[in-house]
Amino acid sequence: MLTVDVLREERAIRYRQRPHLRVRDENQALEFLNDVGISLLFGNKDMELPTLWGAICGDDRPLPGTNRDRNLKMAWTWKDRLPIAGKVLYGKFLRKKPVFISLDLAPSFYALSPNYGNLAEDYLQDYEDGRLSVEARQVFEVLLDQGALPTSRLRREAGLGGKANAGRFDRALAELQMDFRISKVSISDANRWGYCYVYDLLPRHFAQVVEASRHIGGNEAREAILVRYLRSVVAATPQQVARLFDWQPGDVERLVARLAAQGRVRAEVHIEGLPGEHLVLTES
Repeated sequence: MLTVDVLREERAIRYRQRPHLRVRDENQALEFLNDVGISLLFGNKDMELPTLWGAICGDDRPLPGTNRDRNLKMAWTWKDRLPIAGKVLYGKFLRKKPVFISLDLAPSFYALSPNYGNLAEDYLQDYEDGRLSVEARQVFEVLLDQGALPTSRLRREAGLGGKANAGRFDRALAELQMDFRISKVSISDANRWGYCYVYDLLPRHFAQVVEASRHIGGNEAREAILVRYLRSVVAATPQQVARLFDWQPGDVERLVARLAAQGRVRAEVHIEGLPGEHLVLTES
């Protein structure tokens, strides 16, 4: 029987949270992100995912109280460099929280998004149907017309400048990222702190992701995402899966039934020390 202690040890290995497995340079960081498919930068108690920070440290240590920490500097540096180089996606793609998504898994996420190929029309239909907020439309249209912009200028151009609009602007950015409409593409010094993100429409910088998504159906996309997720986290409940990926419980139930019928996933697995029934991969 799988126990909570065994689960923790298996996750530590897959998350590279052991000294002999730790990430030591930028190439190994990319290798890690490509391996797990989906990762956080730092831990989040509401999202069971590997973290780049844990892989760099080689353990599950808490964040240090100083910015001088060598591992912390590497984490911040690679968090910017790898997405800017187009080697990985990084943004608020899950639960409005920033995550890394590998380029080989990104097409599956894009296939499930409300994007159908026509940048100038899809968003208008979603806006008219009430699936896109006014603020998100304003931000999207600025990027559609003007191209990549730093957040400082993007706010002004979208009519969302000033402290009173900060929350509305941030929510619009998160909404557009959750829909895989925009992504972070660079870093700029065009604000008072000398550091801010540059955003643009995701298809302009990750055309290969969009093109690959055209050949992926909804069922295939969810299967790829769930299998990759379980390979990393070892076990998860259907409820955790539905919450993390914002999938309907019925969709998760049918997905699990298909994968179980194919012999790829075991359902209703009990883990000693944890409540609920878990999903695990049948493959080793």
